[in-house]
Amino acid sequence: MTVDAEQLRLSAHQVEKWSVAWGLLSLALWSWFGYRLLMANDVAFGAGREDVIALVGILALAVIPTIIAAATIVYAQVLFRLARQAGPVGE
Repeated sequence: MTVDAEQLRLSAHQVEKWSVAWGLLSLALWSWFGYRLLMANDVAFGAGREDVIALVGILALAVIPTIIAAATIVYAQVLFRLARQAGPVGE
């Protein structure tokens, strides 16, 4: 069964757009984490248990889209490579 190179390219472009979206979301969450971390350092770190719990929660929320962004980037690269191996458009 042969795979259409143009379909692979279209899928790769779509996955690449999703990876950009996930990357922007992870950047926003990491920024939020950094902001909260800097604000927590104004008071003695660990003084408020709620601050520490909130920071750990934000950190967990930031890690998940970062991993998804990395996985979608790799998947898009694999699709582009498969499209290149399938041959040029029009063959």
